[in-house]
Amino acid sequence: MLGIIIFIIMLLAEVGITAYCLVTKSYQKRTRGIVICSVFTLMLGLLLFGVLNWGFRWFMLTLILFCKTVLAVMYFIRQNKQKIKTYHPKYVILAGIRNCFLIGFAILPAIMFPQFKPLAITGNYPVETVSYTMEDTNRMETFSDQAEHRKVTIQFWYPKAENEVFPLAVFSHGSFGFRGSNASTFEELASNGYVVCSIDHTYHAFFTKQTDGKMTIANMDFINDAIAVTNGDYDEQKAYELTRQWLELRSQDMNFILDSVLEQVKTPSSDEVYHLIDPDKIGLFGHSLGGATAAELGRERKDIDAVIVVDGTMLGEEVAFQDGKTVLNDETYPVPLLNLYNEEHFAEAGQIGMDYANTFASANAVDARDIVIKGAGHLNFTDLPLFSPTLAGMLGTGEVDSRYCIDTMNHIILVYFNHYLKGVEAIDLTSQY
Repeated sequence: MLGIIIFIIMLLAEVGITAYCLVTKSYQKRTRGIVICSVFTLMLGLLLFGVLNWGFRWFMLTLILFCKTVLAVMYFIRQNKQKIKTYHPKYVILAGIRNCFLIGFAILPAIMFPQFKPLAITGNYPVETVSYTMEDTNRMETFSDQAEHRKVTIQFWYPKAENEVFPLAVFSHGSFGFRGSNASTFEELASNGYVVCSIDHTYHAFFTKQTDGKMTIANMDFINDAIAVTNGDYDEQKAYELTRQWLELRSQDMNFILDSVLEQVKTPSSDEVYHLIDPDKIGLFGHSLGGATAAELGRERKDIDAVIVVDGTMLGEEVAFQDGKTVLNDETYPVPLLNLYNEEHFAEAGQIGMDYANTFASANAVDARDIVIKGAGHLNFTDLPLFSPTLAGMLGTGEVDSRYCIDTMNHIILVYFNHYLKGVEAIDLTSQY
C-alpha cells in the first residue's frame, strides 16, 4: 500500500511540474530542483523514522532520487554560468513521460513486495538462525556439466538457550520454493523450543545461495516439466516417471542432510546449533513436493516420529505404474501422519477416494489426521502472500485471509509436533478451519 501511495504522489507531482512548465513555457529547472531535493529529504526522513524499512524495496527509488538531487545541487551552484536553452514543449513532454516511467520502474519492487508486519511468535525463546552448505561426496551433480559433487544448503532456525536440547523438525520446500519459503513457521517453532532445519534442494529451488555466496537458480527443464505435469500436459506414465525422479533426488538430499546433522550432533567440536538437537525426537514436514519428500522418508527411516504433508500429494506411495494406472503402497504407513489441505485439494481428494495416494495412506496409517483450511489456495501455505500478494495471487491463492491462514497453519503444525515430539497430551485440532 505504501508503494502505491508514494507512486501516485510522485506521479501527480511529475504531471503537475510538467503542466506548470508547459503553461509557463519554461523548463523550470529551479522549481524542479527544489521539488527533487524536497522529495529526497522526505524519503530520507521516512527511512530514518522507520516509516519505510530500508532494503531492496526502496533501494532503486532512493538511488534515483539521490542522483537527481546531486544534479539539482550542481545546477544551483552553476546556474549563473549555464547557458539558457531555447524552450521546446516537446522536450518537456518527453521528459515528463520519461520521468513517469522511471518513477514506476523505481517503485515497482515496493509495489510487488509491499512492507508487511511480521507475524508475532508465541514462544518465549529468542530465535537465531545460521546456514551451512554441505557437499555430498557420494553423489555427482546431475544438473551440472562439470564433474562436481552435489551441494545442498540448509538453514537452521533455533532457540537461543543453554544446556537444553530440543526436537528437530526438518522442512522441504515445494517446486520453485526455497529454504525461507515458510520462515514464519520456522520462527514460530523455534520460539517454542524446536530446532528447525530447512533444505534448499539445489536446482529445484527458485534460487539457492550457498554460504560461499554462489547463487544457483532453478533448472529450466525442471521448471518446464513441473508446469507441464501440474497442467496435465503429460500422460500419466510420463508424469509418474518424472515425479519419481524428483522424489528420488529430494529424498537423497533429505537423507544426506539428516545423516550429516545427526553425525554433527555426536561430534563434540561441532557448532552450537547441533548441541541443541535431541536426536531421538525428529519430525519431518514439507510443502507440496516437499511434503511428498517428508512422507517418503517417514516410511523409509526408523528414526522419524511424525510427518506433516502441507498441501502435497504423497507421490512416494505410488510404487508402480501398471495397466495405465498407478499402484499404491498397501503396507501400513508406519508413523503419525498429518495431511493439511487447501479446500480445492481436499475436495478433489474426496472425489478420487481410495485411489488417491494421501487418502489411501491415511486410511492405512498407524495414526493419521486430515485437516482442511477453507478458502485456502496452494500458495497460502507459504509466506509468499505476505511477501508479495500480487505474485502469490498470480501463482495460486484462495479467498482466505492470508495472515489468518498462515497463523492457523503454524498453530496446527506446532500443536501436532508438540503432541508427537514433546509428549504434550492435548492435541486440540479440528478437521477444518
